[in-house]
Amino acid sequence: MKINNEKEKQKFLELNIKGVGSYALVTYNNQTEVIWIANIGKSFTKDNNIWFLEAPCEIIKYNFDLNDKEDLKHVKEYGYIIKNGTVYEIDSSQTAPFLPDVLDDLTLISKEYCLDWMLRNNKIK
Repeated sequence: MKINNEKEKQKFLELNIKGVGSYALVTYNNQTEVIWIANIGKSFTKDNNIWFLEAPCEIIKYNFDLNDKEDLKHVKEYGYIIKNGTVYEIDSSQTAPFLPDVLDDLTLISKEYCLDWMLRNNKIK
């Protein structure tokens, strides 16, 4: 969805992110990237709006032995993603807000789509 200003972005996020957050593909300045948008809630805002924080995403690839019960237990405990026999984590380290108010496109996506997009676009850390 095209976002024309901060108010429009806030409304879109409030209507569409009901849980702890969502992954999103954002396009601005002729670049597309994947981010995590965290839903912080209303407790930190003066204007009673929900506070959303964005964080860039990176993939971390791990060399776990999926045939080892302890390794597999660790992978499942931490919510890592197994794809084609490889273990990945999507890291979303918090940063200062960086998105502009005007976005060419903002599309919310699933964790699995996020991983696939990042693998296709060689975004492995």
